[in-house]
Amino acid sequence: MPVKVTIDQNECTGCGICYNDECPDFFMEGDDGNSNVKPLYQKGDKSIGEAPDSLINCVKNAESSCPASAIVVK
Repeated sequence: MPVKVTIDQNECTGCGICYNDECPDFFMEGDDGNSNVKPLYQKGDKSIGEAPDSLINCVKNAESSCPASAIVVK
């Protein structure tokens, strides 16, 4: 079952752990350097997405690895 992923743009530091290391299939670097959800998975906003079953483990790894706690997976 897909999960909802939210990135708090105010908390994101643009460190790149999510889009470079943990889950580059789901996250990408935005124009401002912060993390965004790739367009394929976006749900109305660059900060909100839905991860399919095949990416649930990597988005959860990104959530737990984010030093700013900017990623929330529900």
